[in-house]
Order: sequence, then C-alpha cells, then structure tokens
Amino acid sequence: MNYVVWALIGMAGYSSTTLFVKLATRDHSLSGFRVLALSVGIVFLSVWATTLVTGGGHVAAWRGLRGANIGWTVAAGVSLAIAVSSLFRALAMGPASVVVPIYGMFIVGGALLGVFFLGEPLPWTKCVGLALAVAGVFLIAR
Repeated sequence: MNYVVWALIGMAGYSSTTLFVKLATRDHSLSGFRVLALSVGIVFLSVWATTLVTGGGHVAAWRGLRGANIGWTVAAGVSLAIAVSSLFRALAMGPASVVVPIYGMFIVGGALLGVFFLGEPLPWTKCVGLALAVAGVFLIAR
C-alpha cells in the first residue's frame, strides 16, 4: 500500500477513536486518562505484534536507533503522549464537534513545521489551503 492509503486508514482510525472516547466517557464513570491508558496498552501490544510478524523485531532492525535518531524518537514519543493525552482529556470534557476540529489544527502546525524546519516548499496553493483549513476550524468550532 502507498502512503495515501495509510494516511486514509489513519484518518479513519482517528475519526472513530474520537467517537469511541466520547462514548466511553459520556457517563463520567471513566476519565479520559483511564480510557487512554487502556487504549495505549492495546496500541502497544498491536504495534509490537506487527513489528514481530513483519520481521522488525530482529536485532538488525534496531541498529539505526542510536545517536540523534534515538533523541528524535524520544521527542516524538513525548510529543505524541502530550498530544493524545490532551485530546482524550478534552474529549472527556467537551463536545467532539468542537474538540476534534481544534485538535485537527495539528495538520496546519505539521505542515508549517515541515516548511520551516525541513525546507519543504510552500507554494501559494499550500498557503491558500492552510488559510482555508484555519478558517474552516474557526467556523466549525464556533
């Protein structure tokens, strides 16, 4: 599968995750953090099993994880933990129709970080798209 298919699968997964978190926390018997703790356990086991099945568990596959790579990997993990914890907490507290669009602004943030730190191009079409995304989130979250 190519990256577009994987991106669509990820989008569908994140979309359904917000629904399931809202359903799990709507009667307030579970906090967003408890739902997240169980969800992270499921993700961990799934990813580890996939890694082993696809041959990524072999020692040679982990050799690239050193130096700067491990620093960036840890930074990614910390960022993801903060992002997902915040999303689950926000979903437990507020309406998904407001939380999800605001959280979805990570698309704009990620695109801008790619431009500024990775030297990716910023054609006028991307500028317009980013501006429309921000306007869309503003209108949806009102």
